[in-house]
Amino acid sequence: MKFTTTFSFGIAAKAALLIVTLGALSALANWYVLHSAQSLDHVNRTMVERVAPARLALAEAKAALNNVGLAAYKSMAASEPEAARASSNEIANQIAAVRQWLHAVSDYFPARTQDSDVIRDKLRHVEATARQIRDAIESGDKQRRIDEKLDLRFEAALDDTLAQMNRLTNILGGESRETLAEAQNEQARELSIIIAALAMGTILIVMLALALAHYSVARPLRRLSETALRIREGGARTLPHGDRTLVRADEIGTLARSFQSMIAKLAAAQETLAVQYARVDAAINNLPQGLCMFDAEQNLIVCNRRYAELYELKPEHTVTGTPLRTILQARHANGRLPQAEGFSADDRIAAVRERKPIYTVDELAGGQFIAISHQPMLDGGSVAIHEDITERREIDAKISHMAHHDALTDLPNRLRFREAMEVALKGVEHGRSVSTLCLDLDHFKTVNDTLGHPVGDALLQAVADRLRACVRKHDLVARLGGDEFAIVQVDADQPHGATILAQRIIAELSAPFEVLGHQVVVGVSIGIAMAPEDGETADQLIKNADMAMYKAKEAGRATYHFFEPGMDAKLQERRALEVDLRKAIEMDELELYYQPLIHLETNEVSGFEALIRWQHPTRGMVSPADFIPLAEETGLIGAIGNWVLNRACADATAWPSHIKVAVNLSPLQFKNNALVLQVVAALGNSGLSGQRLELEITETVMLHDTDSTIAMLNDLRALGVRISMDDFGTGYSSLGYLRKFPFDKIKIDRSFIQDLSANPDSIAIVRAVANIGSALGMATTAEGVETEAELAQLRHEGCTEVQGYLFSKPRPARDILPLLARQTSTLEQVAV
Repeated sequence: MKFTTTFSFGIAAKAALLIVTLGALSALANWYVLHSAQSLDHVNRTMVERVAPARLALAEAKAALNNVGLAAYKSMAASEPEAARASSNEIANQIAAVRQWLHAVSDYFPARTQDSDVIRDKLRHVEATARQIRDAIESGDKQRRIDEKLDLRFEAALDDTLAQMNRLTNILGGESRETLAEAQNEQARELSIIIAALAMGTILIVMLALALAHYSVARPLRRLSETALRIREGGARTLPHGDRTLVRADEIGTLARSFQSMIAKLAAAQETLAVQYARVDAAINNLPQGLCMFDAEQNLIVCNRRYAELYELKPEHTVTGTPLRTILQARHANGRLPQAEGFSADDRIAAVRERKPIYTVDELAGGQFIAISHQPMLDGGSVAIHEDITERREIDAKISHMAHHDALTDLPNRLRFREAMEVALKGVEHGRSVSTLCLDLDHFKTVNDTLGHPVGDALLQAVADRLRACVRKHDLVARLGGDEFAIVQVDADQPHGATILAQRIIAELSAPFEVLGHQVVVGVSIGIAMAPEDGETADQLIKNADMAMYKAKEAGRATYHFFEPGMDAKLQERRALEVDLRKAIEMDELELYYQPLIHLETNEVSGFEALIRWQHPTRGMVSPADFIPLAEETGLIGAIGNWVLNRACADATAWPSHIKVAVNLSPLQFKNNALVLQVVAALGNSGLSGQRLELEITETVMLHDTDSTIAMLNDLRALGVRISMDDFGTGYSSLGYLRKFPFDKIKIDRSFIQDLSANPDSIAIVRAVANIGSALGMATTAEGVETEAELAQLRHEGCTEVQGYLFSKPRPARDILPLLARQTSTLEQVAV
């Protein structure tokens, strides 16, 4: 069948014809179905018109028959002849009604007249029995009713009649159902014929449609697809010559001609694209920057030669479709990933997936810096430029260094010094100390004039080297010009820190210099200004320090001078306090007080913390905050710490054996290698068990020479001594230290406890510390508990111990035993 030559109209018209034909068949089938349904409905209505009245008549007859029974029972129960006659009349009327309704049933169903006659016979028997009962009642012959069993006979006749009526009712229902089933069967047969005809027509139409689709659509489209495939594979770029599809007048012909035209344009476009691609490829691969492009799934689309060179990638890693993760893994194997701590390939991939512009600089091994500019694309992919900026950064750093440093000494210049001052002064608002020292060399002009400028320049360089050695890493030394230098000192205990630094510088610069074969001796005069006391701006501080420096020169050179005489008086007071402290150690003026530690589970005293006190003859009670820092700076802390250790162990021996004593250790004591021996001696001299001694250290102890410190702590643990982390959370890397050393206890600083009720953050911190302690098997002690509300909160958060004024102030050793005696009556009331 060649439908393409038979029909001259298009595919749409052919399809429409088939659809109309199929619709006509469907309409015809629907008409037959509707006609059959109407026939069935007619049968139903006929049955309803006959059966319903007949069944209603039977129902009325049964009702009348029931009334006959009721009237008969009334007649049997009547005591007066008149009542019996009335009941008999009622029986006669109801029997007449039954006959009338039975006659109606016969009219609706003549075929059931015989059944109606049977019921009439039964009814006559009922009527006869009822008359006999009436006669017996009117005659007053009760014995007759009994002998002839009239009552029972009446009931039996009545039940038999009702049974016949029920049988007739069932017969009528069965006949109506049979009639309706026959009608339905007839309808089903007609419907089967209709469906078969409709199916045959539909199959025929579908076959015609398939044939049309195959010869008019599928086969031409297949030829077009085969041609497209050949084009994709680099074959012929036109349809075969003389292809009949090109001359067709329908839609397929139009499509084939359009396809032929498109192929011609595609061939021209491919030639143009090849030229452009070659140009773009040359441009990309000759870029000085690395370029890479990834799709939305983070798979490589394209990269240039420079990108592969930057990261030393192999050819298989630059193939289209290579995942970004694979490229990062190859870079890791080559050592071409950033050296920054915390860098991970997962973080870099996650950052790219956020589809946000990224600019970052990666530092690779060997000090190479790669600037990366990443931009997301609309299709979900991304493009990035990777540029080696190592040389540029070196040039920029060199230029910046030259702009901020002195060319002769390589010290920061006045500009850099001023910037450092501005930064340092911002910390003054937060309680940081800043001091400015202005230095001027003594007799430098004489050296320069007598030995020449080369010697003078070499001397300035040597002075700069010595000054660098005098200051800490975070202090800054600058050359302001000529023989003038300046230092900004931050975070030092002032004025003591500035004084020590000035003394050290004077001593260093007073020593002879060997310069270009000459021994040169110079000195230095130093002026010191403090912030904020002596000024709040850099200019003001430098000016005041410069004025103080000239006063130092006036005082005889080779010395230092503070800007305010009052500051010098404070230093003299500090020196006097140092002298008194040395006397206090010799005269045994120091005393230990003890504050109880309460175990929250038992509500009993579990130990005491030893706290040092100094009762001065004239000053009165001197706060530890005043003399402990002084003792640490002057080196007296070693003697004081050893004394506290021995006295606390001796005092604890008088307490019950389950009570511990806690002693605070200064970070400076750990610089003494004999600390472990001092603890051994204190325990041995007192006879105290090591398990009853608890040493409290701060995080500062762990900052320097951590390995040595941990070894010393392990030696102390070997003695049975418990180690506590004091002031937890106020210092540096507390969590890191908890992992490095297994402390027995964590003490939560009082600053968190005092703010507990007003600051939810403090509650969160306390809860976190308690959870950390519980997870690591460490006890947690809260310091500074002063209210019952704080106690209840700490108990709720899971702390194991508390101490504070709520339970007791620090007390001298003589009050400890009485305090323990009262613990049952006092501490339990407070702790509950």
